[in-house]
Amino acid sequence: MKFVAHAVSFTLFLGLLVVNASDRFEGVKNLPNETITDHPRQVFRVKTTQFSWTEMLIMKWVLGMIWSECKEIWSDGPREYIMHLWNVLDFGMLSIFVASFTARLMAFLKASKAQQYVDMHVPDEDLSNASLPDEVAYFTYEGLYAIAVVLSFSRIAYILPANESFGPLQISLGRTVKDIFKFMVIFIMVFVAFMIGMFNLYSYYLGAKYNPAFTT
Repeated sequence: MKFVAHAVSFTLFLGLLVVNASDRFEGVKNLPNETITDHPRQVFRVKTTQFSWTEMLIMKWVLGMIWSECKEIWSDGPREYIMHLWNVLDFGMLSIFVASFTARLMAFLKASKAQQYVDMHVPDEDLSNASLPDEVAYFTYEGLYAIAVVLSFSRIAYILPANESFGPLQISLGRTVKDIFKFMVIFIMVFVAFMIGMFNLYSYYLGAKYNPAFTT
């Protein structure tokens, strides 16, 4: 029952991730800031950095999973906890989620500060060419949340071994991938050997040929 409850909870968590991504599709409105009226003086990031209701639920789920991981570390000990790769995956996934939402919050605070600066110091005729000073400039880079979502869905592999059909297939595929990596080591060794040989053969013609493929 504990495993079933954990699996259902994690499935709902993945469903929230899917619903949170659905607002990118046309006709789907998931963000509370959809009700905010755009105006010419509005900084774009003030809208896009606000948290939606699905993201609030995701944060609650993440906090619950962090508490669960803390209890596991307390009961098993740090050394025993690190010995299991799934625990390392969970720790990385939750850490990236926390970093993502922290960066999102900082972006919202910076964007709000930029909006305040625009309202107070930028006249209407200079809006198109307005630039923000360094102390209020806000960043526009994203990617941590996307990495955390990928790690979240990869954690499905932790549940699949319990299924009589997919479990053996996953174990077989995992061992096959290990053999593929071993074969890739041999392939890379042969590739490097031919690469060095071709370089030694063609490097003398540097500058005499139009195609420098083997001369660098």
